[in-house]
Order: sequence, then C-alpha cells, then structure tokens
Amino acid sequence: MIDRSTYHAWHGITPMGEFLAESDPDMFLVGGDGSYAVDQAGRRYLDARSSMWNVTLGYSCEPVKAAMRRQLDELPSGTVMRYEHPPRVTVRYAAALAATLPPTLRHIRFGNTGSQMTEAAGMLSRFHRRMTGETGRDRIIAVHGSYHGTGPLATALTGEQILHEWSAPLDDRVVHVAGGDGLLDAVAGVVDRLDASQVTAVIVEPVMGNYLHAASVDQLAALIDYCRARDIHVVADEVTTGAGRAAAMTVSERLPSPPDMIVLGKGLSAGYFPLAALAVADPIFDALAEPPFRLGFPNGSTTDGHPLGAAAGLAVLDILTADGFLDGVRDRGRQLCDILRDTLADDPHVGDVRGEGLLLGLELRYRDDGTPWTVRDVYRLRLACRDNRLLTSYSDGVMPLLPPLTISTDECAELAGILGKTITAYAAEHLGAR
Repeated sequence: MIDRSTYHAWHGITPMGEFLAESDPDMFLVGGDGSYAVDQAGRRYLDARSSMWNVTLGYSCEPVKAAMRRQLDELPSGTVMRYEHPPRVTVRYAAALAATLPPTLRHIRFGNTGSQMTEAAGMLSRFHRRMTGETGRDRIIAVHGSYHGTGPLATALTGEQILHEWSAPLDDRVVHVAGGDGLLDAVAGVVDRLDASQVTAVIVEPVMGNYLHAASVDQLAALIDYCRARDIHVVADEVTTGAGRAAAMTVSERLPSPPDMIVLGKGLSAGYFPLAALAVADPIFDALAEPPFRLGFPNGSTTDGHPLGAAAGLAVLDILTADGFLDGVRDRGRQLCDILRDTLADDPHVGDVRGEGLLLGLELRYRDDGTPWTVRDVYRLRLACRDNRLLTSYSDGVMPLLPPLTISTDECAELAGILGKTITAYAAEHLGAR
C-alpha cells in the first residue's frame, strides 16, 4: 500500500485509491530485458501485455536504442507543425512508412498517440468536406464496443456507453452501430435513415481491441465498397493491429481495395518513443494540397514528427520488414495458441483462444452456465497473475494476451503454465461451483 500523502502522480484509468491500495514502491518498474520487466525489488515479470500493447520488440532492442542515441547527437528536436524546415529524418521516415502501406495511402501525418490521430482522422474527413463544399457532411459512424482513444472526439468514437455518460459533453455527431456479421447492414441502415449526404466517415477496427473480435476480409471489403459508392470515407483504426502485431504491417493490406485512411500507433516505435501516424489516400490529400482560402488542415502539435520518434520508427521498420520477421510473428502466434489450448484444455473456465498474430484473447467462462466472466473477475485474475510474475491485460470475459513479437517458444510455455495454475487457483478460491 502507498501513502497517498507522499505520492503525487495522478495517472491511469484505475481510480487512484484502488491503485494506491494495490501497489507499493517496490513494484515500480526500473528495468527490463527481452520479454521481461523488472521492478524495484528485483522481481522479473514475463510481460504478456507489452507494457500497454506497444513494446512490440521487447525491452532491450539495441538497434532502436542505438538509432535514438545517434539522433540525439545529430538533431535532438524539430517540428513539422509549421515553417519550411522539417527534420530530414522525419521526411525519410514518412517515405519509408508509406512504402509499407497500400499504394494509394502515400501521405503521412505524424502525431504522438493513437487517440490524437483517430481525432485527426475524423476532423480531416470533416475538414475535407468543408473545403470541397459539402458542409452538411459531418456525421461519423462507429461501432459499439470499439475503442478509439480518449478526447472529445476520440471518446465519442469509442463505443463504450459508460465513457459517454461520464465524460459528456462530447462530439454529438457520432452514431454507433452493432458490429459483427451485421455490420454492413447496420451501417446501411444509418445511411438510409440520415442520407449519405450527412455522413462523412465510418471508422472501424479490423480486430476490435478490447474484445479481440476480428472482422473478416470479406466483411471489411464489402463495407469499403458500400461506402466508396456513396463517397463515405472509411477509416481503419490499426493503432493496435498495425506495425506487426497482427503479423502484417497492416490488416488493411489484405483488402482488395484499401480504406481512405489508416491510423497507426503503439508498435510504430516499439514503444520507445511516443509516435502515431495517419496515412491518407491521394484524393483527400490532393483536394487539400492547395485549398481555398490558403487554409491548411489546422490540426497537430509541437512534437508531431519528432526526430527521435522518426529515428526509432525507421529502426523498427528495418526489423519488421526484414525477410521472414512477420512470417515468424504469424507462426509464433499460432504456436502460442496451440500451447495455451493444450495447457488449458482441461480447465472448465477456459473457452477458446482467438485473434491474429500475437493479438490474442483468452475466453473465460463460468463453468456452471458458460457465461463470460465479469470484467471484475478478469481484473482480479490479472492481479493474481501479477503476483505470479506474469503481466496481463483484462477485459469483459476476455484476457487479452499481447506479448512482444519477439517472445520465444520457452517463454510461450512459461506464459501458459503461469496462466493455467493461476486460473485454477483463482477459480477455486473465488468462484466455487460457479
């Protein structure tokens, strides 16, 4: 337990009283190597959540650290927000990143967080409409249960009703629809009700981050075709799925026709520097390159395109695009699924493992009726895993598992072993016959 009178940081989404009761200074992280984080007491934790899903290359990726050290010596800061002197490394990184994306998405705006860039995507869609004389098109369609970050627009896009209720007032021009197999019909229903002339964009996650439900290629392709026929922008939020997490640079590259915008974040810098990006298709960029009234897109911040982030991003790209790396992520994801299924096969509280690459979700079910565990039980299981030196995430009925893309076979077995014994012990102590 931490004394609140001596602790001055206010952070996270967990209420601080709960954090102070569950933590102590010995648990503060002070180091890390490979797939492990180390706390002040010297305890090593296998990190099956990659910090906040972003430390994709582990804690000791020397090529990324070396690139950042070199950049500190060359040009430690710079801006792309104004003026005509962008950092050269940032321009190089934009070109290198664009080369890994679908060929129509060649224009990159940089930011610091996924939340910032999902908001930028929505604002850019609306700005484009105003610059092209379609001032009535400002509605954005999003999906129930989705997560697109925090902020007046990002929280509004996120499909979590409780966040809307307690963070209001938010942007009120967002409409949410059900996901799953009925996504296209749900979007079409809203478009029919409002008319396409009022709808500017649809935003979707190829794999819904909080619940690890993947949309099929056919489903996403049909949605894009439907929207393109009505000039509705499609924004793919790949903050989590991109940069190798789903065993590809983007899930969007598998589609026959790409979206109009892709949001990237988390793994772009392997978590070594705040970095996010918005990739924009040619028609949107071309319409705004020389806009009326000499007004450029008024969105951004001082540290967008920071040279340290660009240097880290270039080093990460070198690793992700090396021959066989992403195939290895796909293979290791399948291996981890197999190990988890074998290890947990006899546990009545465990359902299937779902997801893509190393973006996985372990289903947890009450054995008496098969209903999903409450988010509170998954949260408490997370704490029990922590006490057994395994760091995990939590969600409603699902334990997300997103270890570093560099996790080894032995570490996969260690992860499954700790998880298995922890679920068994937790269920025996807290769930009884349930």
